[in-house]
Amino acid sequence: MTSKAATRPLSYTNRKGRVYYLHAGRTKTGKRRYFFARTAGDGVLTALPAGFEIVESINAVVSLRRIDPDACTVPEMDLARVRAELVRHPHLRRHRADAVKGTIMVFEPIGGLTDEIADHLVASFQLTPAQLEQRRPVLEKGLQYTPVMRLVPVDRGRYELARMTYRGVGGWSSALARGPLQKLASTYLKQIGTPTFFDLL
Repeated sequence: MTSKAATRPLSYTNRKGRVYYLHAGRTKTGKRRYFFARTAGDGVLTALPAGFEIVESINAVVSLRRIDPDACTVPEMDLARVRAELVRHPHLRRHRADAVKGTIMVFEPIGGLTDEIADHLVASFQLTPAQLEQRRPVLEKGLQYTPVMRLVPVDRGRYELARMTYRGVGGWSSALARGPLQKLASTYLKQIGTPTFFDLL
């Protein structure tokens, strides 16, 4: 007898509270492919395929990827150090840091509840800070993030830092510095969002 749990569609709820269901299908060439959809339809799965894992991007995009046992992973302590450094600076409190493909990526927000908008809402609607925070999930529903700085591990406790460039085709700069993570974080992260960021060469 099959249990209800075993036949229930596999679902995943992302950080924005949206539920996605994993499906299997075929490409035009007949190869098996996996995808997530907001509703459970033909090909919905009840379990993860062997050797795969669910991942969610900084912008809450849900996907399935093959598990790589040899993939470089960022130590949780190192990621925590970078996040703690962002919190230290008021102008970076809306920025985020995440581990992406073996690197520590720092993201800046695009849209959402900026300080200017928050001040306007408080003044116009006489909201308290607590009331504003209650409304934040709705006000930041369309918030997106874009990478602005990255730290690539080079050896034990040491990283190489680069920033996003915006001239020409853009892309990552060459290495700006190399050294202990804590020193790089305290020296360079605070420059994100300031004029000196663009002087980093």
